[in-house]
Amino acid sequence: MLDPKLDPNQLPEPIWVVAPHPDDEALGCGGLLAALSDLGGEVHALLVTDGGASHPHSVKYPRPALVGQRLTEWRAGLLELGIPAGQTVALGFPDGELARSDPARVRSALARAWATAPPATLLLPWRRDPHPDHRACWVCFEPLLGRVPCVLEYTVWLPERGEPGDWPQPAEGLSELLFPLSAAQQQRKANAIAAHRSQLGLIDDDPSGFVLAPEMVQRAVAGPERFFRHFAGRAGL
Repeated sequence: MLDPKLDPNQLPEPIWVVAPHPDDEALGCGGLLAALSDLGGEVHALLVTDGGASHPHSVKYPRPALVGQRLTEWRAGLLELGIPAGQTVALGFPDGELARSDPARVRSALARAWATAPPATLLLPWRRDPHPDHRACWVCFEPLLGRVPCVLEYTVWLPERGEPGDWPQPAEGLSELLFPLSAAQQQRKANAIAAHRSQLGLIDDDPSGFVLAPEMVQRAVAGPERFFRHFAGRAGL
């Protein structure tokens, strides 16, 4: 069984991290990914949406350019965490529309992505993380989780935006695990987040565009990272 303080040595491989948008994995579990890469673990990353909805009114970055920019940023951030481009897969579903996508189509794309290295550990956003695409990601993936021995749900927006009902409820029987970050892991996580320049003020011609709040970034970098363990597949590790 996992200890309440998450030990990356206990996570079976291959490990897949799922990001609804570019930067979610850096914000939610970048420190753990850095630790896993230091251990020489087999880690793959899956990007579900194209990230193209963050600045809808930018002239400098129309949607096709923004999609390309965000994909480049995603892979650069993952490289900071020790995950090379050859171990990444981008599905390209439209950002902001995952809840309206056909879940079976998303699951089919996912199954093709991990066919050659089925996950023994899956890191994906918390099922009620306060973003529609994060919640839709869970809905799409949930039927597949019984095949994965270890599923850990990471949080992105829950501390800032979560309502009481968004947090785990006693009847769900989930275990909370914390991963404290070393100074080196904090630095690598900060570097990974910094790679997402489009979300940090690079795009200056869309006043309505999204920008990560410095306070949120500081909280994410400081840690600890929070995970909720879902008992899928066989119990225990």
